[in-house]
Amino acid sequence: MWYCPEKYSKPVPNLNEELLKLKGELPDRQAKITLAKFMRSNLGFSTELLSGIKLALYQEITLKAFFNRNFSMCVWGRGCGKSFIAAVYCFLQCIFEPRTKILIAGPTFRTARFIFNNLEKIVESKEAQMLAHAFGAKSKRNDQFEWKINEGTITAIPLSGEKIRGFRANILVLDEFLLLPEETIKSVLMPFLVAPQDMAERIKIREMEDDLIKKGQMQEKDRVQFTNNSKMIALSSASFSFENLFKTYKEWMNNIYSEEIQQSNYFISQMGFNSIPTDMIDRTVIEEAQAGGSSNSSFQREYCAQFTDGSDSYFSAKKMHDCTIPDGEKQHTLIKGDPEKKYILAIDPSFSNSPSSDYFAMSVLELDEDKGNESTLVHAYAVAGGDLKDHIKYLYYLMTSFKIELLIIDNAGYQFIDSANESELFRDARIDLKFFDFNSDKNGNDYQQMLLKAKRQYNVKENVICFKQLFSSTFLREANEYLQASIDHKRIWFASRTAACGSFFDKASAQAVPIKLMPYENKGDLIEFQDDIIYQTKKQCALVEVKTTAKGMQTFDLPQHLKRSTSVNRARKDNYTTLMLGNWGIKAYNDLKNTKVEQISNTFTPRMLG
Repeated sequence: MWYCPEKYSKPVPNLNEELLKLKGELPDRQAKITLAKFMRSNLGFSTELLSGIKLALYQEITLKAFFNRNFSMCVWGRGCGKSFIAAVYCFLQCIFEPRTKILIAGPTFRTARFIFNNLEKIVESKEAQMLAHAFGAKSKRNDQFEWKINEGTITAIPLSGEKIRGFRANILVLDEFLLLPEETIKSVLMPFLVAPQDMAERIKIREMEDDLIKKGQMQEKDRVQFTNNSKMIALSSASFSFENLFKTYKEWMNNIYSEEIQQSNYFISQMGFNSIPTDMIDRTVIEEAQAGGSSNSSFQREYCAQFTDGSDSYFSAKKMHDCTIPDGEKQHTLIKGDPEKKYILAIDPSFSNSPSSDYFAMSVLELDEDKGNESTLVHAYAVAGGDLKDHIKYLYYLMTSFKIELLIIDNAGYQFIDSANESELFRDARIDLKFFDFNSDKNGNDYQQMLLKAKRQYNVKENVICFKQLFSSTFLREANEYLQASIDHKRIWFASRTAACGSFFDKASAQAVPIKLMPYENKGDLIEFQDDIIYQTKKQCALVEVKTTAKGMQTFDLPQHLKRSTSVNRARKDNYTTLMLGNWGIKAYNDLKNTKVEQISNTFTPRMLG
């Protein structure tokens, strides 16, 4: 369904009918102008002529909206082609409007690069030879891609720190809008569009008009009427209804209906998988996703473009959002620990080399000893199909960058610690991690006796800080209930985004970290990944379902339709597992700390026997 309010309904002349009336030959200049007008009015034809791409009707309508509205939002389901249509718009806009400066941005540079890479793929295809001639020099740096076209530029950057403030552009294309910090949108992006790009030219024209009016050669009513050509295009899948995307969606929707908003105009497109032609999406993927039920909230968001409230999962998405530290406030994600703080490290190993395997996951939680048993997730690691030596390198980085007080690892993968101890990195640094006995399944007096024994073994100075956690049914139930309670009572927090605050980002960027030990090209990528993985951890938690077997045992796992997927980009839950382990590790750490071990100075009293 398409809706257009009365205030946007304006008579549009049928240019094609007018052009049909032209007879004979046209002068060269008029022929060029006529062709430009025809192509601008027929975007589908122009796209096919320039790039060889035949657009669907919904794509052509979307492009027309991008051209004719100041603020456009596409809330589309997965596979509907948000990034593709943005790439097509970028080259069309630059061709029809010379000197256009387009800025493509996203929460991470990887996100921004995705649209840029789509554009590259189109331009470099054999069908797009005519389009390729319009493009000039191209430059690629670690934090910026830029392509010159028609005296303008198309630039891709991350929204990290204050970087965007130094750019000038009249078109903003924002991918993954749901992940953008609200403060960045309000204080940076919106003001970015207020000042027109041609401000100097406008001032010059106004000065000339003032002079003509003063001389009586022009009237006030004859002044040039400048139009606002600045545009912001927001692309996203649907989010939870408590997140900023939905708030912005509602605001723009109200602006569309409001008669008071006349100067700026808005466009919103909300489309699920069933709104597009059937041959434009892989139906097998949809059928697999639907196997968990079309009413499943993740399916509704990801594929149907419907906002959901997030209250139907075992770990409430709303409550996790409330446990997330606002952007601009401490504690933010960390790439190096505070030497005055203590940290808990949780590891869920995966030794498969397949890129579709589970993540080899780690989570680092910062203890807040001033507030008792509160903690904050500040750092995480997630790699599918990596080599064991790379996981060991990252563990070494964590051990040397954070003050790890306790390490908890899945019992099935404890050999990873032994392998790390035998590595050259650990031997050269004289790091030898050792295990102490800890049994979470014990209770009552047996648990207290176990704590006494564990307390005598536990020794941070000697690196006796590791314990293996058996994933028994008792532990899984108690650990998940404990994590749920920690979220409900705000004992566990999720760090704010470093890239959302200029001072935090600058400070983190200046820290010395061993990038060569990590799967990242630079510190910017590391910071961006940390910001993203915190969000992804919450998303994994929100997907977890609890089920009770016929024997009364509880299982905590992904929905069946997600578990069946074998794709590289399938849903995973390994960072949820490390969060659960880390939270349980904090409980164990506090129990150990509060356990008093009696210091026995004498074992017996000697007596003289007569």
